[in-house]
Amino acid sequence: MKTSTLESSTIAQKKSNQPDKIPSDFWLTLRSNRILQNQAPPIVPVERNQNLPLSFNQERLWLLEQLQPDTSVHNLLHCLHLKGVLDVAALEQSLMEIACRHEILRTTFKIINGQPVQVISPKIEWKLPVVDLSEIPAEQRQIQAMKLAKEDAEQPFDLAKAPLWRFQLLRLGEEEHILYRTIHHIIFDGWSHSVFMRELGILYKAFSQGQPSPLSQLPIQYADYAQTQKQWLQGEVLSSQLDYWKNQLGGNISALELPIDYPRPAVPSYRGAYQPLELSQSLTAALKKLSYQQGVSLFVTLLAAFKTLLYLHTEQEDLIVCSPVVGRHRVETKGLIGYFNNVVVMRTDLSEQPSFPEVLRRVSQVSSETSAHQDIPLQKVAELPNLVRTPLTRAMFVLQNIPNQSLELDGLTVSSLYVDREIANFDLSLSLQEKEGKLTGGIQYKIDLFEASSIAEMVEDFQTLLESLVANLEQRISDLPLLTEIKRRQELNRDRTRRSLPPAPEKTFIAPRDELEIQLTQIWEKVLGIHPIGVRDNFFELGGHSLLAVQLFGQIEKKYHRNLPVATLFQAPTIEQLANLLRESGWSGSWSSLVAVQPGGSKPPFFCVAAAGCTALGLSTLARHLGPDQPFYGLEERMDGKESPKLRVEELAAHYIEEICTVQPDGPYYLGGHSFGGLVAFEIAQQLHAQGKKVALLAILDTIYQWAMDSQPSPEPKPLPSRNSISKHLEQISQLGLRQKLTYIRSYARERIGREVKHQQRKLTKFTDQIQKKFQKYACNFYLRIGHPLPYSLRGFYLLEQKTKARKSYQIKSYPGRVTVFWAMGNGDPQKTYDNRSGWGNVAGGGLEMEGVPGNHGSLKTEPNVSVLAGKLRACLERGQIVDS
Repeated sequence: MKTSTLESSTIAQKKSNQPDKIPSDFWLTLRSNRILQNQAPPIVPVERNQNLPLSFNQERLWLLEQLQPDTSVHNLLHCLHLKGVLDVAALEQSLMEIACRHEILRTTFKIINGQPVQVISPKIEWKLPVVDLSEIPAEQRQIQAMKLAKEDAEQPFDLAKAPLWRFQLLRLGEEEHILYRTIHHIIFDGWSHSVFMRELGILYKAFSQGQPSPLSQLPIQYADYAQTQKQWLQGEVLSSQLDYWKNQLGGNISALELPIDYPRPAVPSYRGAYQPLELSQSLTAALKKLSYQQGVSLFVTLLAAFKTLLYLHTEQEDLIVCSPVVGRHRVETKGLIGYFNNVVVMRTDLSEQPSFPEVLRRVSQVSSETSAHQDIPLQKVAELPNLVRTPLTRAMFVLQNIPNQSLELDGLTVSSLYVDREIANFDLSLSLQEKEGKLTGGIQYKIDLFEASSIAEMVEDFQTLLESLVANLEQRISDLPLLTEIKRRQELNRDRTRRSLPPAPEKTFIAPRDELEIQLTQIWEKVLGIHPIGVRDNFFELGGHSLLAVQLFGQIEKKYHRNLPVATLFQAPTIEQLANLLRESGWSGSWSSLVAVQPGGSKPPFFCVAAAGCTALGLSTLARHLGPDQPFYGLEERMDGKESPKLRVEELAAHYIEEICTVQPDGPYYLGGHSFGGLVAFEIAQQLHAQGKKVALLAILDTIYQWAMDSQPSPEPKPLPSRNSISKHLEQISQLGLRQKLTYIRSYARERIGREVKHQQRKLTKFTDQIQKKFQKYACNFYLRIGHPLPYSLRGFYLLEQKTKARKSYQIKSYPGRVTVFWAMGNGDPQKTYDNRSGWGNVAGGGLEMEGVPGNHGSLKTEPNVSVLAGKLRACLERGQIVDS
């Protein structure tokens, strides 16, 4: 239940180290926390007669629940063993009083106006359930109690129904009970457990003596924090924090490739197991001494050692490890129950064969910088363009250093009971805490990926590594003797695995057989970055998507001077099939705007308009998720580079209707469109209705309503630091010693310089983009003047430019039918995003339906978000089909 805290790890270290020397990263982390406190506005109570937003942390869990409904993976279980005479009535009264004090314990989550909001119940009617196990044999009682607790924890919560917690008291005997609590993580975290235990002890003592609650009223509640966070973390503040993560996780970043024993399953599971670890008192003391001598916290030392262990097992020099943060750097939040946790991504470069002290320095620097930018929720970091396809959450490191709040109940002996729920959220998670002078913990891992013996060896390797580092700190990590042993063991394991596995089913690899297939294979391997590729390998199964398809056909046009539509890949997705088409004399492919993405199936077809400058190929994943029985046709503007695009939305819609009628002459029609395509789909529905034809579904996929498309004013320049800001820094510096002043000033100067460098980089990037855009315009005009087809690399840009003009000239008129808008909840400010899409209600005469889906404007059509989009779209299609049947 406890959680690692970057912001408190060094503070804890200060207390445990010698008083005359404090880790240098303590001052950096302390400064980071003061910066966060000074930047963020005060938390004040907000009116409850409004829709209360979720915090960013809650949004992440809420979205995960939407991706995998009916899951219990986010349920938290805790069991208390109570010995002595228990006042059951006082216990029940105490639990109810805690629920009354903390609104979050009376909170549910519902979708109102298309977005999730917190709904607070004024009170909850509840009685503490009591189950009597005293009749079964004594030796079986605790076993049965743990079984009941574990079974309860496996039962999912409905986030829309209160309460999102369950307590049950199990009576083992006259003076022996077990109280277990199952609670959803979206309203509770590790720090909340400490708050809960402290308040339960105080309240039980008062109520068992017939006294009123001695606890004072809370000045703020979790909903106040969530509202303040949402209002603060936007605009320039959000952009500034995201700039750090863009820089920290930029460049050529790769996922952590752990030495797994089994291939990753197509559908990930959370089935887990646990391998314990315990370090001796002498080794624990030696690690503390090492940290003290190197001027870093114990958290940094252990994280650096864990990253070194991963380096030894993976030989990757660019390592990504996650770590949780408490997220309570504001004093007002210390006494609240709620979900404040966030997960931060810590990237460390271990190149150039560093010594372990150098690894400590690098990890310490990243840890301190990350602490200052911990407010950005993990999902916003994961949605950065270069990270969309890079898994970030494979390894976790946790140092459990939240103050332990033991429960004291009058007349009772209380102890906690551990129940292994056999769940692993990460592929691999190392968790440590200090007890009685020893570091204890273990590795939680996914059993779908690792054998128990492999994790046991990894735990042993970690202990060996720590002992080696304590004995010889200065050695380079690439020279560690353990590396040779790990390589030898991995090779033995690979040999053993090869011998034990049954022969793999034969998948015939067919190499290219003539010059054309050889040339096409070379093009495919270059574009897809895969080698080798057989002539019968499928483009889509190799990871091909619309952007790669455009590159592929651009290379084919350059090589063979054949101008082919990208949709050819639906007809010929292999090298062999594509070569056969190219061999056919006079074959040039169909440049029809209607693309049969998935023509098979018995249901009425769904026609979806692609976004401006995009092809129907980008809709193939959505089509696949709708199921094989749902025919799916994409509509895209001809991109042959010769024909001028339609300059008016009305013209384009009329052309698409002609194409649609070749497949389905009469209604009812099921229509949709993404981005600009949603605008075209709206006009198609208008024209079909004017022709007397029925439209059963009009699905708008995250299209901004026309009235919200006006250009936004440029942000005002950021003001220079105020005198108040400067005086705050001077006041903080005055409290430090000379060395700490120098460290503080150096850190402050580095931050200011870094901010200015990033500002200049943004200006340079904007200028470069403008130059590139002008060059593309000139190039398009040149090709059009000489009557030459536009190269593939320019076609998307040209169409996007033309459609921008068409969009601005289009006048929306009222539509008599119903409009369903699927809006991406990860576009930034959810309220602003919702408002920009809900404007469709102004022209939807038959009513507006808003469906929120995870992801941003681009990623809602990609994994894993597309599965949620497809599920909701499928439900809309089925409702329409039932009405029409």
